[in-house]
Amino acid sequence: MLRIVPTAQVAAGVHLDPSQIALVIVDLLGRPVLHRSLPAPTDSPAEDIARIAGALREMQEALEAEGWRTPGGATAREAMLGIGVASPGGIDVRRGLVVNPPWLPGWRGVPLVQELGAATGLPVVLDKDTNAALTAENWSAGQRPEERVQEETVLYVFAGAGIGSAVSVGGRVHHGAAALAGEIGHLPTGLDGEMCDCGRRACLSRFTDVSVLLAAMAEAGLPDPERSGGGCPDSLAPLARAAQNGEPVAAAVLVGYGTALGEALCSLVGIHDPHRVVLGGPHWDVLAPHVLARIEERVRRDAPPEQVAIESSQLGDGVGALGAAALFLQRELSPAVR
Repeated sequence: MLRIVPTAQVAAGVHLDPSQIALVIVDLLGRPVLHRSLPAPTDSPAEDIARIAGALREMQEALEAEGWRTPGGATAREAMLGIGVASPGGIDVRRGLVVNPPWLPGWRGVPLVQELGAATGLPVVLDKDTNAALTAENWSAGQRPEERVQEETVLYVFAGAGIGSAVSVGGRVHHGAAALAGEIGHLPTGLDGEMCDCGRRACLSRFTDVSVLLAAMAEAGLPDPERSGGGCPDSLAPLARAAQNGEPVAAAVLVGYGTALGEALCSLVGIHDPHRVVLGGPHWDVLAPHVLARIEERVRRDAPPEQVAIESSQLGDGVGALGAAALFLQRELSPAVR
């Protein structure tokens, strides 16, 4: 029986998050070997791609300086299979283009796969960050076969700059015709709320987008987000602390977040009938203690515990980059599951 030596080769993952560019090098089981983060993407994709390529070279050099080698003696550069990139939608997976991500206004029609491949000399794959995060969850579950239901349906909710979702069945992530599946920001919540830019009232994004939460922080007189990290994962910590301390605006904002996402999940659970709902993403660890119970309360009206498990991701705020690396490994090691 063929056995894979986990440290025989490595792959890299890159997450183009609006708040930062996260990078990771992983072994063949998707386990992180080295992490790094760069400042947020700019309006100059060419410069950003050069930054990513340079950072990956520095990470390889850092591993070699620490004496890292494969069992066969190969260096990190020699053992690097390729790079997976996770980006907010919309993207064109087939052509390797970042098309029109709403949170990255400078990235329009960028041939990322081609340009990053040219800058690094490595093969590159591209997918949505929600799909990447779910891929990471599936790889993590796959390392615990006794806990993995072979044909289970998993619904993943990604709490980033915006809110998104992804669905997999038996480890295969559903992409849809244009890799746009899971765009749930304009899902109606049925709540009282503000008019959305799309012309409808109380869309999910009006309760969950980080820009909405940061505006609420400013209204409550909490620390200026521009001085405390902008949209980075810990920028919502002051909001969470204020809610914990009983500040009424902060508490109301997080109640609204949990209520709206719970209502949206009622619809999504009814549509997908998943075995598990996993909530994660860059901002989830900060938000979860304040919103998870309300989400469960809403979902449980229609879906009892024996029907669907609701859980937080254990992969932390670096799940996008980990998932991006897993995307590449999946293409190389499991070509039938894409």
